Amino acid sequence: MSNKNRLDRRKKTITRTFRIRKGWDDVLQEEAARQGVSVNVLLNKILRKYSLYSRWADRNNDMSLPQQTIREILKTVPVENLAEAGRRSGASDVINIVNAMGLALDYDSFVYLMSEHLGGPHFARWFHCFHHTQGNTDIFHLQHDLGRGWSVYLERYVLACLRAMTDTDAKTRVYDYAVTFEVTRPRSKPIEKPR
Repeated sequence: MSNKNRLDRRKKTITRTFRIRKGWDDVLQEEAARQGVSVNVLLNKILRKYSLYSRWADRNNDMSLPQQTIREILKTVPVENLAEAGRRSGASDVINIVNAMGLALDYDSFVYLMSEHLGGPHFARWFHCFHHTQGNTDIFHLQHDLGRGWSVYLERYVLACLRAMTDTDAKTRVYDYAVTFEVTRPRSKPIEKPR
């Protein structure tokens, strides 16, 4: 089963009945109205986030901090230290993430992690990932609001992830509030036939 099929099963639905506290239902009703969706749609969004992100983040002891707090911390750390931290943590983090999630250590999983897990609007939100394809090149433009130090950290972190998952590299451009990666898509390895 491919990663895409494993991570995004939308074809089958089931009906499940369960009890929740009245106060929680009030919150769901209020939030659904605020978002302009039904409670069913809201619950599916919540369950999707739990299934594809939160349960892994909880097991990994991930922390949530306000962007302002992270911005203030980053201001105090020398850029060269952020670069080294990104290089060191990227490779080990990605191995832990893909192993915990049961993903293959391959390019498709890298694309998923960049565009959804770390860079999508619903999960970790380290950055906002714009993913484009031009011929056999994938372009990942990662925008954020945390300044140049975060860009430097991300460049090294993502390169370490890519190198740990594939045999390819990327051209990068670092900006104050974004990083762009140009990756030549690796070829699929030929499947060896048994002898």
